[in-house]
Amino acid sequence: MDTIHLAHWSTVFGRAEQNQLFASDRYVDCQFYFDEPGLASGSIHTIATPGMQLTELYIQAGKPFRLFDEPRETAESVFVLEGQVESRFPNLASPLTFNKHQHNLQYNQTFGGEHIIHSPGFHALTITYDLSFLHQLFTSDDSRGMGQLANCVQQKKTFLANMQALLYGGRIAEVIGAIRQCRFTGTTRYLFLESKMMELFVLQMEQAAVDSHHWTVADRDKLHAVKNYIETAYLETFSLKDLTYKFGLNEFKLKKGYKQLFQTTVFAHVQQLRMQKARMLLQDKAMNVSEAAFFIGYNNVSSFCTEFKKLFGYSPGRHRLIA
Repeated sequence: MDTIHLAHWSTVFGRAEQNQLFASDRYVDCQFYFDEPGLASGSIHTIATPGMQLTELYIQAGKPFRLFDEPRETAESVFVLEGQVESRFPNLASPLTFNKHQHNLQYNQTFGGEHIIHSPGFHALTITYDLSFLHQLFTSDDSRGMGQLANCVQQKKTFLANMQALLYGGRIAEVIGAIRQCRFTGTTRYLFLESKMMELFVLQMEQAAVDSHHWTVADRDKLHAVKNYIETAYLETFSLKDLTYKFGLNEFKLKKGYKQLFQTTVFAHVQQLRMQKARMLLQDKAMNVSEAAFFIGYNNVSSFCTEFKKLFGYSPGRHRLIA
């Protein structure tokens, strides 16, 4: 699997071109294009404002690949438009997985890490926040979500708006569309974009608060315990009734709570974990396609291949060849 170090774009790609589209005392707008035959091509568009930087990354490799980012202390919102990424940070026990139309906000002292792009291409928007800018917001806000973020930044503890990436749609999708399709020019354009970046931040914190608000601490702890159990026992056979007895939840709370907190059902999560295991086995060439299918519980290899392609965008046989 090819690896790209984000700190060395200009040395990795044979064609690397940067253009400054706009610059003023308040805003800087830059576009960076890159291309290396057989590796990847794409663009990075950054707009810096006082306190925030908007980045739109588009990269096309035609196969799965890895990105490495230098560790740094920062707070960042991520919105995935296309593709699937699995991000691993040295101080988080579990990887963070983002699929199309998912988002999250994170503060981390060592934000840099390994990002495995499982799709042939990847397209995302990120907003990186200057920590002094966040401190200014904290002093005038006492909402629950902002209070938690403020405490984590001040105590230098990792913060996630939600333990699992959230699905976005509705107003968040509209704001992202407005940012990408903005037709204003000059300073008006950047005033508009700056306001939309702040709107995304507010909407993101609001959604995270809503998704966790309707459950007691005890219920949320039980649901997270179910999730942790599933992430270790996903190859085993169990039913919803088994889980309700094991964790002291009734079936309604288990089904509704799991969907609301983690944006997936219990067995959709099990299916995703099993497929990810099969992908790793193929990637490491530990098994062939048939063996991997049977290992994760499929009796029909054709069905396995269909579901694998639906989830990852490419066939298991092709993944094994290019890994």
